[in-house]
Amino acid sequence: MNRSGIPSHPSHATGFRRIPRHSRKAAFLRLLRKCHAWVGLSGAVFGLLFGITGFLLNHRGVMKIEAGQISERKVMVEFPEAPASPEALAQALAARFNVPMSRVKWLIKAGKPGRMGGAQVKVADQWTVAFFGHAHFALATYTPGNRTVELEQKDANFMQVLKRLHKGDGGQVGWILLSDAFTGALVFLTLSGVLLWTRLAGPKLLAAGLAVGGLAIVILVVSRGW
Repeated sequence: MNRSGIPSHPSHATGFRRIPRHSRKAAFLRLLRKCHAWVGLSGAVFGLLFGITGFLLNHRGVMKIEAGQISERKVMVEFPEAPASPEALAQALAARFNVPMSRVKWLIKAGKPGRMGGAQVKVADQWTVAFFGHAHFALATYTPGNRTVELEQKDANFMQVLKRLHKGDGGQVGWILLSDAFTGALVFLTLSGVLLWTRLAGPKLLAAGLAVGGLAIVILVVSRGW
């Protein structure tokens, strides 16, 4: 208590105790280490998939690994009457081949005026309907007014499927979201790993030297192969 009668440590008088700063820091590091471990474990399967496929793609020439094959075939699909819109065309094709609409997209390519000989002509509009998938995908090309549509279907073998998964080809929303989540997890693991290393393992100067050295190596390798 000071001369005015007020306690010099009000936190003791009210029953509260201030947490030391080093204790808060230690608690934060423990929490960060737990998050780092759980995020790394949850993304282990995706890391293994991307790591193996990336290794095979990088060394497919040296190891003589088959790059993957895609078989193509074209079919003509006939309708009782001409589809009224690109959406109707997409729904009809999706129902015929049992494909969910979430994997279907359509596009209108407007015809452009041109000249043939001395006469001016206008190229007809074209509708395209794409069916996305990792193993099976197709593209339909249709001219409005016709009752037939040409469908080009493609089937990928196992190696090509792995390549498409690695590159994110296929357009399926679930896989895109998982890939984005894995990308975010890699960013978090990198930042949290650097922070944990600098706080727990070694001096900051050494950490900065390692980071700058790694960046310099990446720039050197990329510049030599540009």
